[in-house]
Amino acid sequence: MPLFEFSCKKCGHNFEELMTLTEVNEGKAKCPACKSKRVERGFSSFAQGASGSAGGGFAGGGGGCGSGGFT
Repeated sequence: MPLFEFSCKKCGHNFEELMTLTEVNEGKAKCPACKSKRVERGFSSFAQGASGSAGGGFAGGGGGCGSGGFT
């Protein structure tokens, strides 16, 4: 299930929700702060990470799909 980012148009709270695209399109997202359904979907970024980043990233490998190395 994808993680979507939202911003509440009523109170300005930014939040993330795990939901299907169908649920998002049906307007089921609701602000956890004020319970408003007046939310705007933001841009989510996933699989983010860079070599040497403090967040861990993909530096050093670790196996998994595509772990054969880059040329």
